[in-house]
Amino acid sequence: MRLKVHLLRLILLITLFSLIGCARLAPTSEPVTITFVCPESYGEYYGNLLQKFHEQYPHITVELRPVPWQALDDLSAGDVDVLVVPLWYLRTLQSQGDLLNLDPFVKEDKSLETQDFHPGTLELFSVENHTWGIPAGIDLLVMFYNRDLFDRKNLPYPQPGWTQTEFLEAASSVSDPEAGIYGYVPMAWGFPGNISYFDAALFVYLRGGRLFDDLQEPTRTAFDDPLTVNAVKWYTDLYLKYAAAPTPEEARRAFGGGRNTYYVAVQQGKAGLWIGSLSERGGRGWPVEWNMNWGVTTLPGDTLFFTQALPDGYAIYAETGEPEACWELIKFLTHQTHYLLVPPRRSVTESALYEQQVGAEVAATARASMENAFYLADLRRFGDFEAAMRLFGHAITEVLNGNLTVEEAMQQAQKQAEAATPQR
Repeated sequence: MRLKVHLLRLILLITLFSLIGCARLAPTSEPVTITFVCPESYGEYYGNLLQKFHEQYPHITVELRPVPWQALDDLSAGDVDVLVVPLWYLRTLQSQGDLLNLDPFVKEDKSLETQDFHPGTLELFSVENHTWGIPAGIDLLVMFYNRDLFDRKNLPYPQPGWTQTEFLEAASSVSDPEAGIYGYVPMAWGFPGNISYFDAALFVYLRGGRLFDDLQEPTRTAFDDPLTVNAVKWYTDLYLKYAAAPTPEEARRAFGGGRNTYYVAVQQGKAGLWIGSLSERGGRGWPVEWNMNWGVTTLPGDTLFFTQALPDGYAIYAETGEPEACWELIKFLTHQTHYLLVPPRRSVTESALYEQQVGAEVAATARASMENAFYLADLRRFGDFEAAMRLFGHAITEVLNGNLTVEEAMQQAQKQAEAATPQR
């Protein structure tokens, strides 16, 4: 009996020492180096984050490579392992075979916490039921305003969820055309006679109209839809009835006209309200920083409350030699408070840290806008309608110049679009 006890103890000791030995001799993670490609404008942001990442994962060295957006198509093996890719370009890279299928990671790694991403955003980076990217951040169209001009008229600042009636009242109250000040300056691109009123398209949808039969799967234009015509009438009344926005001629006299209007009016402190991307607040990406006391809020709603959202994603290059290290980097980055874009995770967007980093007003605007965010999954579908949108912009210009009524302009634009674009 005593012999059996000694044998049992000996076996337990051998087992214990073998376990200890295995723990001590288990190989540590081999050092690896990966290259991370990001937009030039995000270089400083990611540079700081990669230092934090290396502290948590000392065996992974990440070489940062900021590039212009247009350089994404020139990347090749050895240039990149992980990259930031805009949603509108994801399908192009995927169709070229440049991206790694992330299905195994998404399905097997429960620490990704997919339910924490803003609703619908993870699905945007899927093509043919396979995941090719993970949300990195969301840019939003928002309404900026000049606090100094509002203070001058003792007007309350616009708040998230404000209506188009409140927008019209504010824009009309701020406007002083004789002083070259306009309550609202449109996001209009181009030159006199060939201006594309992008903001007009937004207001058409905000007021219940439509420019296409289906935004996700467009087959024909709907410029002559009665709701669209009514929305354009409301939009052009901003200029012609309420003098709240500069007509092309007024813009030319006051700010140089064409593409200069938007930048010059804002920079000179002559614009009370203007639409822009959340990421450009303060003049980021502009020729110069904004020199006024600015604020930001959601787009004004009426029939609908929504904003267009433009997500970026993280993707892994198909020919990377270190997919696991790339995946660890992506997971780490999704939990960070992006200072330009809305963070991809709801928990981060709602956090006190995010509000502390960007300010209470920006955080409130981001949170409210995300509740009504609208995503266009594949912008390439609108390639056939590029000429039609120029016709829409021309129709707005014709009305503002007094050459056509809204009904005449929209009917003419629809006929021209049908002739110029195959209506499927």
